[in-house]
Amino acid sequence: MRIVVTVEDPEPGFLNKFTALLAEHGAKVELDTTWTVERATRYYRELPPRAQDIVRLAAIQDGLVKADELRKDGDGSLRGHSGALKRTLERGVRNGWWPEGMKPPIEPQGPGFGKVQGYLMPLELVDIFSAATDKTEKRN
Repeated sequence: MRIVVTVEDPEPGFLNKFTALLAEHGAKVELDTTWTVERATRYYRELPPRAQDIVRLAAIQDGLVKADELRKDGDGSLRGHSGALKRTLERGVRNGWWPEGMKPPIEPQGPGFGKVQGYLMPLELVDIFSAATDKTEKRN
């Protein structure tokens, strides 16, 4: 038997308690770590404005945002952008907005040291995040 449970806006900690309960009874639990428009919308709305810019540009530009588009003075730092993206993903897990194991929807690109050269969103997420940013912009 397969049972699918959907819980809208769960309270913080609900997911951990629920999966523990199921595990107690020998149930095999598979968490859905797929980005949906609803999850992407929540993620986008929770980001600070500069990080929202990165996600919005990636959704518009087939997943790629070059660093030059984000550096106002041409040589400025992008420090802090990646942190906000990561912290929002982690906060979503803590608050039960999505399960642990969600892959970041956008990743910094570069040599691993020095300046970030840009950000890349997987192509399969572009339409999802495009719909999420459109949905958010229409509300504002």
